[in-house]
Amino acid sequence: MSDAVEYRELKRSDLASFQKVVVQGLGALEHAAGLEQLAITQFKSLEKRGTWILFSLLRSVGDRIGLVPFQIYVGANGSTVLGTATVIPFKNTGYVLGVATDSAARGRGIATNLLEMIERSAQKKGIPWLALDVEAENETAIRLYKKLGYAEAARFSWYTGSNSPPSDSNNEANEVPESEMKEVASWVANNQLPDIHKVFPATRNRFSHLEIIVRPSKSPTKTWKVTSSGEIVTVVRSSYLSLSKTGYIIPAAWNPNLSEESAISLISPVTAWLKSLGAAQIVVVISEPAGSWATALSSLDFKTAVSSILMIKSIYSSEKIRSSSS
Repeated sequence: MSDAVEYRELKRSDLASFQKVVVQGLGALEHAAGLEQLAITQFKSLEKRGTWILFSLLRSVGDRIGLVPFQIYVGANGSTVLGTATVIPFKNTGYVLGVATDSAARGRGIATNLLEMIERSAQKKGIPWLALDVEAENETAIRLYKKLGYAEAARFSWYTGSNSPPSDSNNEANEVPESEMKEVASWVANNQLPDIHKVFPATRNRFSHLEIIVRPSKSPTKTWKVTSSGEIVTVVRSSYLSLSKTGYIIPAAWNPNLSEESAISLISPVTAWLKSLGAAQIVVVISEPAGSWATALSSLDFKTAVSSILMIKSIYSSEKIRSSSS
């Protein structure tokens, strides 16, 4: 059999070998954050005939109706998948995830070719940015992404714990009602890190790009804020993943003067809500520098489980891709 690699979108006949490669790509981040089973379950659902038909329909006509949920590319020898990468296309940014190569096929440039394939596709759609998250310890992947023109935009610490802070009846933490969501989203957008705002500006539906990872469709979700003298000082989005009994707390933005006490007062009602849903583990994801969030979480016995880096790339600065697609 030829060892030539064909680069294309996923076929149904690929699914068995595709899932084996996906599992190999899961690492410390997915394990620490309770996301392993979610990734496996989501891709395994494609085996269902009805799910595959819907996926294929959206893939063929989704661009025209604005409903392309994700696109899965593979490097394959026949129906044997050797590498894969997935992209979720948004209006401003293509979010890349699921980059993985079979252990026996590494060193052949498969991941590079898949990422360049994604880039050409995004450029044709007029999407100006690509972005991805990578474990900070994954030096091999980081070198590859830098070689392809990606640059570090932000770092995140993933804290895990299960303790509930004491309830404070005098705290100024409140759940955000739907009527205020647009206003709060605007505050988050104005207080995001500049590089994050370029590629993932906050909207009322998604305050942080990390929600793409930890908040699957239909998962219970609430937004909370802390105010001081009538002004917002921090906003968090929380969600619950029943599959792994994990609750997520993502501070989307905060005032640099946020106190440790204010951070703790916010964690209290959010944690109580998540535990009422069945959460056995709480994961808090903080952009660095974490400031008062770090001291607040440390006082509650939360530990840093893993660190990640958001890397971004401006598609239109890539002469290589421009010339190869002309």
